[in-house]
Amino acid sequence: MNREDIIRMAREAGAMFDHMTWVERDLAPVFERFAALVAAAEREACAEVCDDVCANFYALYKGRPPYTGKENGRGDPIADGASHGAEKCAAAIRARGDV
Repeated sequence: MNREDIIRMAREAGAMFDHMTWVERDLAPVFERFAALVAAAEREACAEVCDDVCANFYALYKGRPPYTGKENGRGDPIADGASHGAEKCAAAIRARGDV
């Protein structure tokens, strides 16, 4: 979801419409800023999920708590790859804010 999606949804919900009074037109930048904040918060929340997945697989790969080092996945390149993949996903999600 990006800024335009949220503005579109606000318009569909009736929060913004084409024939605005001068007061409503003055509120349009407020809605646009709100949409940008919501989109940024959603991106960051998604990236944080990826950060958690990254940390979990890295701990498994290294045998660090909460793992003991005896679980399947200790030193496994698949666990290491999953950690790197989640890290790249988090970076890609955060980069969407620059689009």
